[in-house]
Amino acid sequence: MRLAFPALILCGFLFLAGPVRAWTPDPGPFPEPVKQSGQDADGDGVPDDADGCPLDPEKSDPGFCGCHEAETDTDGDNAPDCVDACPADPAKTVPGPCGCGNPDTDTDGDRTPDCMDTCWRDPGKTAPGLCGCGVADTDTDGDQAPDCADACPQDPAKALPGACGCGVAETDSDGDAVPDCADSCPLDPGKTVPGLCGCGKADTDTDGDSAPDCADACPRDPGKILPGTCGCGAAETDA
Repeated sequence: MRLAFPALILCGFLFLAGPVRAWTPDPGPFPEPVKQSGQDADGDGVPDDADGCPLDPEKSDPGFCGCHEAETDTDGDNAPDCVDACPADPAKTVPGPCGCGNPDTDTDGDRTPDCMDTCWRDPGKTAPGLCGCGVADTDTDGDQAPDCADACPQDPAKALPGACGCGVAETDSDGDAVPDCADSCPLDPGKTVPGLCGCGKADTDTDGDSAPDCADACPRDPGKILPGTCGCGAAETDA
């Protein structure tokens, strides 16, 4: 504690005020003793007037950690344990996102460290998604099937070509299990091609003469397809 004697000069005369106490900081839990030359309070061989930690026999300088706390550096990274949040990790002094003992490396430079990045070599992804690392999960046609798994990436209604191909619906208007794109009679469930009778008419051959009824004027006469002079069922024999 120092004493000061402020002086005031008025009209050529010197006036001395009484002694006042100068402000000193709070000494904390280990108040610093009044240093006296030759005295060694902590017995560390350094006299108090030259000892930065006169009550700490292990230190004569506060260092980074202050008096009464060792400057131990367990991991040898030049940051003493008292200020090192990763005292056993020589590469880190704070845990970072990956924690002590794990580097915060970001191999692909996507601002997500490898320890939290399942696609640590893909700067466009942090998780494999449906297409896997290295392949974008782009869905060009917006059908919820990414292009990598969509055989019709430009057709929002299909993910596979099917019988009709991409861009053509697999509609089966007549329900005959043949899509319209491959059905020449899309409104006739009994036919997929017009045949001799056309769509909507069966190619039935009642008399089995290879002429369908629609083109056979004598559909019940296997010997004739036209009535002739004698009519259906009667041969045109010329005796």
